Amino acid sequence: MKQKDVVTLVIVGMVAGVISLFVAGNIFSPKKYTTKVPVAPKIDATFPDVKNDPTYNVIFNPNALDLTVPVQIGGNQNQAPFNSQ
Repeated sequence: MKQKDVVTLVIVGMVAGVISLFVAGNIFSPKKYTTKVPVAPKIDATFPDVKNDPTYNVIFNPNALDLTVPVQIGGNQNQAPFNSQ
């Protein structure tokens, strides 16, 4: 190969690279979406007073069982319930 042929091949390769860069940029460009995503409101760290607030009396039954109160069933005070004596 002559030096003139090498220069021509380098120039053709560079032109082909630039053209392929533009073509690939148009084909594989990221799409621009304009969809708005709903955002959840921030949760407040304080809890409302459910027992005294009248807005919650409609939702919650004030006569319902309170599951946070410990309940003792029966009056058995046996300290060794599995003792075989």
